[in-house]
Amino acid sequence: MTEHSHRGRSDEILAATRRLYEAVYRFDSWAASELGLHVTDLRCVNALENGPLTAGEIGGRLALTSGSVTALINRLVSAGFVERIEDAHDRRRAKIALTSKFRANADRVYSCLGRAISAEFAQCSPAESLAAINTIEKLEAGFSETLHRD
Repeated sequence: MTEHSHRGRSDEILAATRRLYEAVYRFDSWAASELGLHVTDLRCVNALENGPLTAGEIGGRLALTSGSVTALINRLVSAGFVERIEDAHDRRRAKIALTSKFRANADRVYSCLGRAISAEFAQCSPAESLAAINTIEKLEAGFSETLHRD
């Protein structure tokens, strides 16, 4: 592959990545509205999907100040979407966890996305599905690598 064709392919990948980001952003805006949340609140609950986090960890993942994280957590606690779980060894420290109320509401909103993506990939072979997963992981790595450069 020549440098020119490689650069052209890279440009196509970047353009497709931007379109994907725009689609994800539009979906997140819609999902946040359906759940009665701010988009930043939705980013927080998405970060909590893999398990509880401390306020500091949430701030680090979302690039928010401690004051913004406190306000965000308070909004989500008031909505009944998260709860504070005190650390058994250090009462000053708490983890923030999703509640069953949030999961029930999220299932209502995200099930349509699951059905749509499943329909898009229904005709894919296992190899094509694996290639899609690998591509998404490469995109994730590219974003992460860009953020961690000195």
